Amino acid sequence: MLHPDEKNIQEKIPRPAIILRMIEVEKKIALKEADLKAIERVGTFLGSRILTDTYFDTSDFRYTTSDIWLRERECRYELKVGINGLKGEIDRYEEVTDEAQILRKLGLEKEKDLSKALTNAKIFPYATFQTVRRKYQIEEFTIDLDLAYFDDFIYRTAEIELMVTSTSKIPQAEESINKFIQRFGLDYSRPIKAKLIEFLSQKNPTHYQALVASGIVK
Repeated sequence: MLHPDEKNIQEKIPRPAIILRMIEVEKKIALKEADLKAIERVGTFLGSRILTDTYFDTSDFRYTTSDIWLRERECRYELKVGINGLKGEIDRYEEVTDEAQILRKLGLEKEKDLSKALTNAKIFPYATFQTVRRKYQIEEFTIDLDLAYFDDFIYRTAEIELMVTSTSKIPQAEESINKFIQRFGLDYSRPIKAKLIEFLSQKNPTHYQALVASGIVK
């Protein structure tokens, strides 16, 4: 049996934080003006913000052609890793924000400092742009309305998103998103590129074609 003082000491020792696996399941669609107004009318407005994103890769596009996307947003690194092996047409990405986990996912686990690790591995920025984002909530769905500024043109996208904690929950999330789109009367027949993919198609065709050749971009 523990002495009361020993028990108090144990209770004061911080337990290691549990890092949940977060998977983003989302559908990108192009919205008409009437759709935007409907979302603004029905949805709960969660706020707006200006995002500055800088994306990183090697000169031979090692990570992006493997569906691994590293960015820095508001002085924090974020990694998205594509989840393969499941049927469906909706984007599915594991989101990683813990720097130690990011280093492991990039194969740089011997390093301690992420910024230094990127420089040592010759992983450098290849794209930077700003996005004005308005976020809404409708039922359990998060809807991001984005205006991305690419110097000489503006690109508009909408993303309907659910977050899940395991791959087993992805099919149900996809079905829920598709049913929501149909129930809300949104048109998802016209393919729309992600903001970064559109940026590369306009600004860096060599990188874009490498993504096409690798099957990342259809």
